[in-house]
Amino acid sequence: MRPSRLAIVALLCLVGLTGIAAVAGAPPPTQLCGVCSIEATDRAGIDGATGSGTLDIYVDERGDSLWRARVPVDSSAAKRYRANESALEAAVDDAWAPYHAAEGDVSAVESTLEEETVVVEYAVDDVARPGIGDAWIVDYFAVGTSNARYGRTAERVTIHAPEGTGITNRVPDAAVDGNTATWTDDAEFGGQTYVTYGSGGVLGTAAGYATIGLETGPTALEHGVRGGVALSLLVGFVGVTIGRTDLGIAAFDAAMLERLIAAVGAVGAAGFLVVGVAATDAGLAPGAVALASLGVGYALLGSGARRLGRRLETRGLVGLSLLATVVAGGVALLLAGPPVYAVPFCFGAATALCLPIGYTAERGRFPVALVAVAALAPIAAIASVAPVSVFGYGPALYGLFLLPWVAAVAVFGYPLALLGRRLALGVD
Repeated sequence: MRPSRLAIVALLCLVGLTGIAAVAGAPPPTQLCGVCSIEATDRAGIDGATGSGTLDIYVDERGDSLWRARVPVDSSAAKRYRANESALEAAVDDAWAPYHAAEGDVSAVESTLEEETVVVEYAVDDVARPGIGDAWIVDYFAVGTSNARYGRTAERVTIHAPEGTGITNRVPDAAVDGNTATWTDDAEFGGQTYVTYGSGGVLGTAAGYATIGLETGPTALEHGVRGGVALSLLVGFVGVTIGRTDLGIAAFDAAMLERLIAAVGAVGAAGFLVVGVAATDAGLAPGAVALASLGVGYALLGSGARRLGRRLETRGLVGLSLLATVVAGGVALLLAGPPVYAVPFCFGAATALCLPIGYTAERGRFPVALVAVAALAPIAAIASVAPVSVFGYGPALYGLFLLPWVAAVAVFGYPLALLGRRLALGVD
């Protein structure tokens, strides 16, 4: 084997081993309920427990909280705990999971028995803080760039905002009802969970989201720039290149390009929908739906541009490109529901903008503004999902995983740029 190839293989092996080691060395899930586990491997759980119980977190007006875990036990354990309070206290002391959400912050623990249910109450301070206006934000469960993850353990986890307030943001995977957010069944409790509450209504909701934006904005911007700047330069290079390359300009007319773009979009949409159905037993796979919806937008953009392009000029083509992206997002929302993945649609917008980039370049003007907007796609994509971390490493490594999207912008954007150039020439 040649030395250069040997070096490449060694580098790939090193990267693979690093990833495996990082995954293997990742800490176990952090349990939301410290005493709810009934898994023997966790070396935790209340002796005699017959189920994992429930956890209610009551937030007060000062942002402090009371956590109440209710764990069912068998009749013999209940009889023993009823006759001996010390045995109950010892069982609860031994039950705490090695890793739990309030570890280090627990105070004022009280254990009682209600019929055949052990009730453990403990205080945790500063789980919420004031935000914009009368909004408050529960940021206690946001782990930032840590690779920590939560294990719900309890059959139900509910966060109760103070009486007289309402939850003002959409809490991922939680059922929101008035001032409560509840996770049950297979609902995942994410590592970046924020809950805002306040007076409710339009203003209250706006204040809640503004508070989340103020909390996450600086990190999102930093991670977007750190992880996306190199990709932005590549997208910018693609934008400049497609406006200057004549490959295929003489071989395809506008009608042929429309048929090509529509066919690629339709085949992609149908193919990814089939994959989305086959990938999961419960509904459509959201990732496949996002890609399928991009195919729909791609086909619509190609067809609409040929029919309307000569009347729209540059600004109209920009609007058509963004409209196609919005339609694609709407299709994804309709088929799979929220959230709509931001990464594919940021790069989808950059791809769509290749149409007016080609049109403007053929008119003899360098499309600086359009190329710059398209080049912002990687930064916006990473910022939208920040904070990001891969195997515990930062956004720069995460950006490497988005390189195929840059290639997609080039591959799918070039036919759009050719169509834009044909529209500018006025040749069908």
